[in-house]
Amino acid sequence: MNHSAVKVVICLGAFLSNLSAGMFNISLIDIAADLRFPVASAQWIVSIYLLVISVLLPVMGRLGDRFGRRKVHNLGLFAFAAGALGCALAQNEAMLLGFRVMQGAGASMYQATNMALIVSVFPAGQRGRALGLMSTFVAAGSMAGPGLGGFLIQWFTWESNFWLLAGVAAAVGVLAHRLIPRDTKTAGGRLDLAGAAWFAACLSSLMIAFDLGGRSSFLSLPVLLLLAASAGMAAAYTAHARFFRNRDKRSPLAEFPPADSGAGLFTDRSFAAGIAITVITYMAAFAAQLALPSLLRISGAEPAWVGLIMIGYPLALVVTAPVSGSIADRKGPLGILTAGLLLMSVTLLALGFGSPVLRTSALVLPVMLLGCAMGMITSPNTSIVMGLAAKSQLGRVSSLLALSRNIGMMFGTAAGGLMIGSRGSPNGSYLAVFVVCAAAVGLSSVWQLYSFRHSSKRKGAEQLHIPYE
Repeated sequence: MNHSAVKVVICLGAFLSNLSAGMFNISLIDIAADLRFPVASAQWIVSIYLLVISVLLPVMGRLGDRFGRRKVHNLGLFAFAAGALGCALAQNEAMLLGFRVMQGAGASMYQATNMALIVSVFPAGQRGRALGLMSTFVAAGSMAGPGLGGFLIQWFTWESNFWLLAGVAAAVGVLAHRLIPRDTKTAGGRLDLAGAAWFAACLSSLMIAFDLGGRSSFLSLPVLLLLAASAGMAAAYTAHARFFRNRDKRSPLAEFPPADSGAGLFTDRSFAAGIAITVITYMAAFAAQLALPSLLRISGAEPAWVGLIMIGYPLALVVTAPVSGSIADRKGPLGILTAGLLLMSVTLLALGFGSPVLRTSALVLPVMLLGCAMGMITSPNTSIVMGLAAKSQLGRVSSLLALSRNIGMMFGTAAGGLMIGSRGSPNGSYLAVFVVCAAAVGLSSVWQLYSFRHSSKRKGAEQLHIPYE
């Protein structure tokens, strides 16, 4: 077995899913105009893809355990390719969104199994390198998405994005079928379809409520009913997950939130704050990444130029994240994390108040600062969350972080859709969304500081055997 080739093939799936999440932000205006549907609806091209991935990740992980991770992983690549091909041939909005669902389902299949494949295929001494290479491919996909999408729409058509994804995914699927060794054993287990359905209905109704609220009013009766239904299903889902966790602890969806010796990690304030920070920061960053390219295109900027501007975000993130991780290792994660959250909050305010009046070239700096802030946040925040988990929980917490990132990007896409609908008016949804995101990021920094202080006092009291209130 050629370990290097297997490693690259598995990591290419991670590259494709992140490439597909970001390369269409620049072409949403063109797709809406070509297929004749409202620009405000174009955000569903991105959000429905992320929604399907978020909903199906736990299910596909369990299917991989039951039927073989290699089978689920490789089938996911071919489903992704078929979905991309269908999107390229779509003649209307319904066909396009339907095939994006297929694409998202395929992406969830190989996202849910790629890390498990690396752990099962590679010996312990090689896993760290393989997982590190996967992180590089994830970053490369995020970095290539805006630039590549901009260049393709500049010189070809929006369909060329999907043709490229379909061809590459099909080729990777063939290589994966030939190179990845067959599964030697499967774990079995129960598939909790009822919990998966509740989870899907909860997220979907919440996303639809956001979309309808942006088009009309968040105080309208349909939106309020959808929000109430989402809250009710969330409560039912939580009760269902707790029932399965207490019953036999084998439900795949009962792993969210994960539990340790009967006490959920969410009872730790620092852990809950870390998960909230993941959702909020990815929501804020993805809202900007979706809205800014569309607003620049509306103002007449060339797609390739917009792509070059937006590539500054992942480039700054890739450069900043390792440095921030090193600082967190030496001096502790709290300081660099707080600085990153404050920088993101200030940058979002600058984008909210300044973007409608700034020249296109002047947006390079705030876009890069947003990437720097995200790089300062991700490494120390991940370190905090993973450091609070026991060794037996690392896999579940890693999956929870991945799910949190997807949910954050999904709601960021919905927020970006609100800004696109406002057409950049500084008095409309554009300014409001950026201000709300900036406030949420700022408040999350205060929450994390308070949680750390509270946890430190509690640990000190426990060490002195003093009851802590």
